[in-house]
Amino acid sequence: MSAKAGNAWMGLSYPGGVMEPRGPWHYDGEIDLGFGGALRMAATVLTRDPIFDWFAYGGALTVEENTLRIVPRDGLRRRFYAILDDPQTTNSPVRRFKMELDRDGFAAGENIVADKELNKIVFTLENRSGDEHTAELLLSLPAGTSYSVSQNGKGVQLIRTGNWDYPLRAELRVTSQPSKIEIVDASRMERRKTSQEK
Repeated sequence: MSAKAGNAWMGLSYPGGVMEPRGPWHYDGEIDLGFGGALRMAATVLTRDPIFDWFAYGGALTVEENTLRIVPRDGLRRRFYAILDDPQTTNSPVRRFKMELDRDGFAAGENIVADKELNKIVFTLENRSGDEHTAELLLSLPAGTSYSVSQNGKGVQLIRTGNWDYPLRAELRVTSQPSKIEIVDASRMERRKTSQEK
């Protein structure tokens, strides 16, 4: 691996380096499988352990009453998962939330902020290439929920993908300035409001 080429060790990164013709690359058992796998699975995962309580694998977690602040430290800062018990739901005892960015990422050193029931998740999106472009936010939401997405306070349409792993996506307009992204479970918050009124 070359410091100059980053992770492109097969890409002519040093004199006399590996030469690959056009077409499929040959995988090598020395690095490709493990290193490629690590890049494809790097994520920050939030859960509530029965022994250690709230915990963020691949991140630094701060718990403040009903607020969770997670600084992603998984190396890529592009994927965030939450796997939590959900005693309020009878058909699925586990509440699973997944989001992934196809480019750019969560801002370095900035928190992903969520409440303990995942009714609201907020993060700062950083532009990693410097140019204006569109980035896709891929989402897999807990069963029976209806989330909305906004960027800098403006609603963003959710589009069905047909992909079972990430059924929804939102197209985010990325400028030179960081963006504030909010993902809100409108269905659960509405149910809570109705129950309080009763």
